[in-house]
Amino acid sequence: MITIGDFGVCNLSVVPVRAEASDASEIVTQLLFGDFVKILEKGEPWIKIRFEKDNYEGWMDFKQLTYLIEREYEDGISTRHLVLNEPILELEGPKGIQNLMLGSNLPFLKEGKMRLGDELYIVLAPIDFTVKPNIFDIAEIYMNTPYLWGGKSIFGIDCSGLVQLCFKVCGVDLPRNAVDQVKVGTEIKFDDRKAGDLVYFINAKGIVHHVGLLTSPTEIIHAAGRVRKDKLDENGIFNGDLEKYTHQVYGVRRLV
Repeated sequence: MITIGDFGVCNLSVVPVRAEASDASEIVTQLLFGDFVKILEKGEPWIKIRFEKDNYEGWMDFKQLTYLIEREYEDGISTRHLVLNEPILELEGPKGIQNLMLGSNLPFLKEGKMRLGDELYIVLAPIDFTVKPNIFDIAEIYMNTPYLWGGKSIFGIDCSGLVQLCFKVCGVDLPRNAVDQVKVGTEIKFDDRKAGDLVYFINAKGIVHHVGLLTSPTEIIHAAGRVRKDKLDENGIFNGDLEKYTHQVYGVRRLV
């Protein structure tokens, strides 16, 4: 029997967080393994949670967490955990074999083992953390991942989720949404842009709604239909499949 506590940590590879307490409600974001949350409202099957790291609230299935006491939760959110830098990692946990995905936290990993509350998880293959991840190599892993509103995994991702996870693997924390990400870093003149810069785009209402990572001054990787590479110039993103410009440039930011 599961007793719903006041704090929890995601114990599955990827879990949807929805706008309302319904399977028919839109996904606003996702949790990955090792994401710590606070429970705001309790029920079955729906609980309302706050994911402090992304400043997101939403509804999820109560069975998709390991419940923690407050001290375990505070330790979890105050610690910078190792982040999985490989596409897939196989674990053995209380329910058997499961797979984690790129960008997942590995809470308190030590000698191939992780403990979440009373649950023990064992890593079944070695992970190399000796080489600092290259953000362009990480972005390549997501190539051709389908676009998914609110998605944060190699099986479905949105534009800001792609950027957030690429930088997370490389040790840099970013907000969840493009409209907040654009406030981070240093503003760069468009003509001074270079590989590694983030380019932001506005919709017809002038609101920042899209972001991508420059792989060169004239090429951008972004999530639009799928994670793809397109040409970029002062007119915006030129989609080679559609043979037209699809996104209007707002500005360029550089993270140090």
